[in-house]
Amino acid sequence: MSYRDMHIYILLKLHCLRGKYLALMIVVLSSCTSQDQEVLEHPEYFDAVFLKADSIGMHDVPAAMAYLDTAYAAFREPGAIDLFRKYQYNHLYYLHKGKDISLAMLYADSMLYTTRSKAVQERYPLQYGLALLSKGDVLRDQKKYNDAYPYFYLGRKAIQQTGDTCRYHEYASKLALVYYWQEKYDTAARYFIETFERLSYCDTNSFSTFYIRQGMLDNIALSYEKAGKTDRALAFYDSTLRFIRKYGGEFSHVPEYKRGIDAAIGVVYGNKGNVLLKLGDTLGAEILYRQSIDINMRGKDEKVDAQLTMAKLAGLYLAGNRLANAGQVLQEMKAALAQVPGAEIEARWRHLQWQYLDRTGQRRLAYTMLKAYVQLNDSLNDAASRPAIADINQEFDRISGEYQLEVLKKNDELKTAYLIILVFLSVSVILIAWMIWQHWRRSRRHVEDLRQLNQQILAQHDNIQKSLASLEQSQRDNSRIMKIVAHDLRSPVGAISGLAELLLDTGQLGEKDVELLQLIRTASSRANSLISDLLVLDTSMQGLEKEIVEIHVALKYCVDLLQLKATEKKQEIILSIEPVKVLAYREKIWRVFSNLINNAIKFSPDGSRIVIVLERSNGNARVSVKDEGIGIPPGIRDKIFSLSSEVKRRGTRGEESFGLGLSISRQIIEAHEGKIWFETEEGRGTTFYVEMKASA
Repeated sequence: MSYRDMHIYILLKLHCLRGKYLALMIVVLSSCTSQDQEVLEHPEYFDAVFLKADSIGMHDVPAAMAYLDTAYAAFREPGAIDLFRKYQYNHLYYLHKGKDISLAMLYADSMLYTTRSKAVQERYPLQYGLALLSKGDVLRDQKKYNDAYPYFYLGRKAIQQTGDTCRYHEYASKLALVYYWQEKYDTAARYFIETFERLSYCDTNSFSTFYIRQGMLDNIALSYEKAGKTDRALAFYDSTLRFIRKYGGEFSHVPEYKRGIDAAIGVVYGNKGNVLLKLGDTLGAEILYRQSIDINMRGKDEKVDAQLTMAKLAGLYLAGNRLANAGQVLQEMKAALAQVPGAEIEARWRHLQWQYLDRTGQRRLAYTMLKAYVQLNDSLNDAASRPAIADINQEFDRISGEYQLEVLKKNDELKTAYLIILVFLSVSVILIAWMIWQHWRRSRRHVEDLRQLNQQILAQHDNIQKSLASLEQSQRDNSRIMKIVAHDLRSPVGAISGLAELLLDTGQLGEKDVELLQLIRTASSRANSLISDLLVLDTSMQGLEKEIVEIHVALKYCVDLLQLKATEKKQEIILSIEPVKVLAYREKIWRVFSNLINNAIKFSPDGSRIVIVLERSNGNARVSVKDEGIGIPPGIRDKIFSLSSEVKRRGTRGEESFGLGLSISRQIIEAHEGKIWFETEEGRGTTFYVEMKASA
């Protein structure tokens, strides 16, 4: 089997979709609102749709395409990326299976259209890169190689921006194909190997990843076979079969996947038979050819490969003068061509049939078949003629150089623009200076007016100062009232919680009563937490005196108080401290530590570790609280120390958060002339640091 056929086979097994009403889709997309504002994809719906389509397409491609058409019609407003996925599937079908290069180009252009805006390209660089590579594929198949290479170059740059080691296999496999077409088989093999290795960073539990990887191993063997390195080719064909047997069993319980795995084995058998035939092992080649034909004739989409293998088997029989066997295989091949026609395989059949007729003494029929073969073969050669393929590395160097020249040209244009702006600004400054001078001459006549205006401004300033003083007093009064209200609420709310706890401890209540009491207990507990935060929200140090505080003792006290919460979530608190003292307000600094440790417990999963370290560093006391929690999303990191409602998040067990603790902690630490900051990685945890000047 040729590399191109194998490449097509893999793609069609994994991607099967037929597009309808393309013009309508484009009109709908172009009439949408800004792509920065709309929802561009709906994976919760379309992931399941494509998964089912792939499953159907393993044995019935038209049915899979019909299913996808129905699924898209049922969804009211697919986003740009949703449409991209459909256009990509249609592109692959028409490029490889449907053999309609104009429609393949139309869908590649549609993919580029959905990713046309800069915002989408920055948000979805992978899709943009795939669209560029798809356009390059069509141009390559149209033999417009110089036009294709810039798309490959830009596609590679876009995919590199993703930083996704897995997805880079998309480019590596296309590069391998280009080198294969250039008949640089050793280089092609290296890029097939790179594709295989890149795929190991993908989801190896996915059938699609498994299927492409076994195909890459087969392509490596095929490249070495073309390069004349039969030993390596045999080794990689055997590696392919071992890989399929080792990992294919995980998917064989799905009938569609089982058929695909069998087909892959059939392809490898046929390819390995070619090598054995070159090495003179005709019996081994015959056995593998027969096994390959038997497997692929059972499938619906593998009959083309079966036809190719029949041609090889017929050639083997003719070379061995086994004419009866050759005649039988040629009859089977003709019957298969009647089911699945193909010009190239038809030409091979005519050539073999001519040889068979000539060898069996049927001269007149042999001559007629020879003319039919020559006529068809000439037309195929005319269609297949192509110009010499330029070296892709040289083309990339040329494109990169042109790109750099374009950048330099734009820089020159930018410098020219800056110079024009500078001249304009200089003239503007001179004009403004002249106008100011003129104004100053006139203003001397109005000194008395300016003096009176100045007095009015001073009077307004005094009024503003008085208003500010009133506002500050009002703020203090509001804070005092809030603390009084919060303090007065604490006792009744605490009593409610205690009574609920007592009633629950009786064990004599009905299920409904227990549920209601638990709700009361939870609500009152959350209310108490909020009241506690309100009581310390005023971080002024009025009425307090600094004292020498043993930070290590305060930290251990906090850990002991919060150990029960950590134990409930099966968390381990690791405390590493050294004796350090600071001059601080004891109650306030204890509140900071309590907030940080409580947050670490709240936002960490069950069974995780929390590491608290106290150390002396450059004359300062530094405390770090490190968790293995959910981390802080980039969107709220700048607001995490504010009172913004956006920073409120639930804990890993749904614990309530009021968003006050970190704001209070920052105000307290800054009042002590210290620093508080954090380091975080979303999904892996956060470390908060507090640093204050240590006492001698």
